Amino acid sequence: MNGNKKRIAVLIAKIIKDFDVVKNFSEDSMEFKIVVQKLGYLIQKVGGLDYGFKFEWLSRGPYSKGLQNYYHHVFQHLGDVQDIELDESEDIAIRKVENMLLDAKHEIGQLDHRVLELVASLIMLCTDVYPAPDNVVDEFSRKKNVSMDIVERLLNIVKRYGFCI
Repeated sequence: MNGNKKRIAVLIAKIIKDFDVVKNFSEDSMEFKIVVQKLGYLIQKVGGLDYGFKFEWLSRGPYSKGLQNYYHHVFQHLGDVQDIELDESEDIAIRKVENMLLDAKHEIGQLDHRVLELVASLIMLCTDVYPAPDNVVDEFSRKKNVSMDIVERLLNIVKRYGFCI
């Protein structure tokens, strides 16, 4: 486990800035909170960094009660992301997450809190929800009210990264 939990706030802020993924930079906005939760999950799951946050399945996908205490830290770092140095493991983790998100953006044509929610939720449904659904695409499009085409396209990306195989 990575020792300093507050470092995840820096990594989340960096990805938010790199992708301009939050349009409403209010610390209290639902959009901001969704983005923080989903990026925290992806940093641990896709990036492979373990900050000790436990995620459970809620209506909007992966959610960590512990991570909600870091919304303010993420918000504070949004202004100084360029000045922060990453160690090698953090840099590798960021690249893994950002590569997956770039692929999703190219496939869907956008990257916002909704697409982040879809990607993180697909990974969680495939790897962290028991029992796993028989048909992830059908289950997901019903729960999220999203077209099956978009779910299938994002699922193919998630599979390319070794999830949902």
